Amino acid sequence: MTAFAVCASVLGLAAPAAEAAAPAPAPKRLDILLSNDDGYQFPFIRAVQGALRAAGHNAVIVAPATDQSGKGTGINAKPGSVFKAAEVEPGIWSVEGTPADSVAFGIQHVYQNKKPDLVISGINAGQNMGATTNHSGTVGAAITAAEKGVPSIAVSAEFDVANPTNPFPQIPQAVGFTVKLVEKLVATAPRNGPVLPGKATLNVNYPVKPTGKVALTNVGSAEAIFTKYVPAPDQCATCFRLDLGVDPNAPEPVGNADTTAVGQGKVSVSLLDGDWTTPAWALGQVVSVFDNLSLRLRLTGLTA
Repeated sequence: MTAFAVCASVLGLAAPAAEAAAPAPAPKRLDILLSNDDGYQFPFIRAVQGALRAAGHNAVIVAPATDQSGKGTGINAKPGSVFKAAEVEPGIWSVEGTPADSVAFGIQHVYQNKKPDLVISGINAGQNMGATTNHSGTVGAAITAAEKGVPSIAVSAEFDVANPTNPFPQIPQAVGFTVKLVEKLVATAPRNGPVLPGKATLNVNYPVKPTGKVALTNVGSAEAIFTKYVPAPDQCATCFRLDLGVDPNAPEPVGNADTTAVGQGKVSVSLLDGDWTTPAWALGQVVSVFDNLSLRLRLTGLTA
């Protein structure tokens, strides 16, 4: 439906006959680079690739060779270092390195003739929200894409602490939502424009038991997932063993936080800019309030 037809429908006006008979525009096919921090063989990223391809998009996996969880935005910056990267299956690349390495390599080498339209990182096995966001390899991959001028989405699935034998029952729904989000962005993007403005990154967290609601959230500061350092005298006198703790009820001081939304069964969508500078700290800094407001309006009506 064209802009005139939409306005006419809202205002109760009749559209001209030619306008009403005009065919709908063809859906836009995106070139999408997929990455993660769990590795290129992980089933969740394979499921996203299949769903995106079924929706008509060209989705290519460029992801770490091994599990790189918690690597954040870490990248190999040692001149002369050698690593392996290969297309191990059609449309699936394995990269020896971090999630950020994989995305940087993918944009420069796999997509050397034209940057991808979008980078999607995930779906991650476990939530990346609150304090965890800063250290997430899933989010780090998406931020790396944004740094290089490619809009990106990080998608993570909440771990079901009550069901350790099947901790991610919502993955089929999360995969469907990822495709739905892409289609929403495509449908509302400016004509011939990018699917997201500037260097925007969306951080999506999908709850175990979704209510169908989507919340546009702030990044919280609660530590729902935290590290524990346990003495390991069985190994050596100065050794410690790393363990992970999960506290879904950790207090959250931030308003409209991602942690709060996921705790309520809502899909959390936070907007990241990849710039840790506090807005308006330096004189002359421009805060793109209108771009952010426009994106909020574009996501209106999105359901899980």
